[in-house]
Amino acid sequence: MDWFTALLIGTLQGLLEWLPVSSSGQTTVVMVNFLEIRPEAAISFGLAIHIGTALAVFARYPKPLLGVLDLRHPTGQRKFYWCATLISLACAIPIMWALESTFDSNLWTGMTVTLLVGFGLVATGAVLGRAKSAAFRPISRGGAADWLLVGLAQAFAVLPGVSRSGLTMGALLGRKFREVEALTFSFLLSVPVSLAAFAYVMVFGEPGAIPLGLLAVAGAAAFVFGYLSMRALVRMANSLRFSKFCIILGGITIAIACCLMVL
Repeated sequence: MDWFTALLIGTLQGLLEWLPVSSSGQTTVVMVNFLEIRPEAAISFGLAIHIGTALAVFARYPKPLLGVLDLRHPTGQRKFYWCATLISLACAIPIMWALESTFDSNLWTGMTVTLLVGFGLVATGAVLGRAKSAAFRPISRGGAADWLLVGLAQAFAVLPGVSRSGLTMGALLGRKFREVEALTFSFLLSVPVSLAAFAYVMVFGEPGAIPLGLLAVAGAAAFVFGYLSMRALVRMANSLRFSKFCIILGGITIAIACCLMVL
């Protein structure tokens, strides 16, 4: 990887982070299949550059984010935020450990990563397709079942191909929360898990596997384009339907994996 490819990967992360297409899955596919980067290094780098999109949420929603982080006066929204976040972190860490335990095997190749991303996209599209459109509940009315469902949805997003934004939005809409409010809340929820993913890779990752200079370039690009794409998505939130798009894109990705298998 050089400076230009780091910029490319960061741009891709920023543009895709809020779409239900698994930004980490797509960046991993690009790095493995087109840049010939080892799958385990590609997965780690894709997780680490989430620091850029996390900072974009800070820049875009400073007051709402500081509001949910303030525990001095617990509200329904703050309880939802922290309970879902703690559940996602508690579940994501063992999932990440299990994923890393397979890195030394022959499991991860360009074909298997692409195939996993494809099935992840199809699953995300199915979840979004089942989400009910008649949304009327405010986030502040969320209960324990909502916290658990959203927390688990975010935890499984550490797997390549599983979209955090897609599963989180599907869970929120399926529980009949208001669409635009659910989208904004999904942005806020991404910050702790993104920071945790970055910290995990930095602390437990292979030393020297991720050059800090290239990570800074990719993170800066993810910040800029993540901020811009977030703003555009909020404006279009009421008219977008992503379920069919995810399923079609997932089918194309699976077809690519099958071609790699034949070749």
